[in-house]
Amino acid sequence: MTGIDDLTWGDESAWLWALLALGLVFGFIWLSQWRSARLEALARRGPLPGLLDHRGLGALWVRAALVVSAAVLLVVGLAQPRWGSHTTEVKSLGVDVVFVVDASKSMMVGDVVPTRLDAARLEIHKVLDHLKGGRAALVPFAGLAFVQTPLTTDTEVVKSYLDALRVEDMPRGGTAIGRAIKEALDALAPADQARRADEEEDAYEEQIKPFEGAKHKAIVLFTDGEDHEGEPLEAAAEAARRGIHIYTVGVGTPQGRPVLDINDEGLSVGTVKGPDGKMPLFSTLNAQLLKDIAKTTDGEYFHLGANGLGPGLLTALGKLERAEYESTFEDLGEQRYHWPVVPAFLLLAVEAWLSGRRRRRVRA
Repeated sequence: MTGIDDLTWGDESAWLWALLALGLVFGFIWLSQWRSARLEALARRGPLPGLLDHRGLGALWVRAALVVSAAVLLVVGLAQPRWGSHTTEVKSLGVDVVFVVDASKSMMVGDVVPTRLDAARLEIHKVLDHLKGGRAALVPFAGLAFVQTPLTTDTEVVKSYLDALRVEDMPRGGTAIGRAIKEALDALAPADQARRADEEEDAYEEQIKPFEGAKHKAIVLFTDGEDHEGEPLEAAAEAARRGIHIYTVGVGTPQGRPVLDINDEGLSVGTVKGPDGKMPLFSTLNAQLLKDIAKTTDGEYFHLGANGLGPGLLTALGKLERAEYESTFEDLGEQRYHWPVVPAFLLLAVEAWLSGRRRRRVRA
């Protein structure tokens, strides 16, 4: 990482123009040799060369040095040297985070007090309190997933909808982590602005250019890891292709507890029965799936158990915020192209003056 006081270049491709300066050097060498050869040929024919100004060869080299030096300085100017920094208003230095929350019946299990869902709610509140300058969105899911709140800087709105989230309000039972991740991806970068990997890279960049937001984006997934459909690893691979990190939070314990049967009023009316229709259905933490999802996107896995979540998630998001801050200021270098361009024009002016002075002397 370079500091704002380091010399950087805005357009390194401009160095190709250095070939022009090199061509001028060879051109002047060729012109000098050609001129010497012509004078030698004239000397063999008679006294005409004695009438010529023999100081012309030295003047030619002086003019050549001026032109080549000016060309080199112009190339440096085209490369857009940047040095120091200037003050500018930065409206947001945070990251875009989508909180994906499992609201299936298994999240009502009480192996994390008071329930898995309530414990996840509490931790999301803590993260939102530390999310300064960024935007947040909420995507609850069970068998289906939907965007409850789109990306917004108003974290209080996200908290309000999160607190109102109820398992019995979910339109479809089950757990579809893959669908939830895809919905979160659309919340971060809408589908009509993100192209598939098999399309041309320049076309892809053209599509996503209109989208305004943080460069660094993240999905934070709170779930017990039970997945019944949705191809979560395939969705994670798509997130990785878009450069979006997924931080997974496993809510629950490996031992688990029976899944409560919740009625439409939100009350427990017993336990969900297993395939035999008699024994209670246990819900246990599937940590391995969540670790695989995080690893696919270069994210991290965290465990939310009886002792809480700890500072790991806040630390990880803090790293993204610092990266966003640094990347924002990388483009704030003060343009210094005039430093080499002004001397270049001065050298060209001197060369033009010498050339005109030479012509006047010949006419005299």
